[in-house]
Amino acid sequence: MALSDERRAIRNGVAAGRAPTSGAQRQAIGKRLETERRGAQVVADLNRLQRAPQQRRTLRTVAPVGAVPASRGRAAYKPPATGGSFDGQFTEVERVYSPDPIYLETIDGSGYFAVRRLESLTMEGDAGSVVVFRFPELVLGP
Repeated sequence: MALSDERRAIRNGVAAGRAPTSGAQRQAIGKRLETERRGAQVVADLNRLQRAPQQRRTLRTVAPVGAVPASRGRAAYKPPATGGSFDGQFTEVERVYSPDPIYLETIDGSGYFAVRRLESLTMEGDAGSVVVFRFPELVLGP
């Protein structure tokens, strides 16, 4: 027997041994690859992990008590108060400075300069109303 005949016989034997299952296996592999490509299993897994949204429940109705049946409340809208109002232009009446200046360092660190701190500012409106602005003490540093 020649070597080519021997190889042909081996090939035919292997093919005959695989023949009953090879078609079904190829179909199964093809279906598995198709589902992987489409991502059907991934979608199913994600949907399984996601919690279902909660159902909105309504309150149970309560039987009305008394002569007037219950109804939804109604009221006229009143805008919230936005603080005080002012009467036209204000003019400055007085400035009060702190007696002790504050010394601040220059940006480049080459020296210091003195700044007078404003303690209060008094202003008068057109209608004679007086407003006093008081400024708290300036705290520099930690």
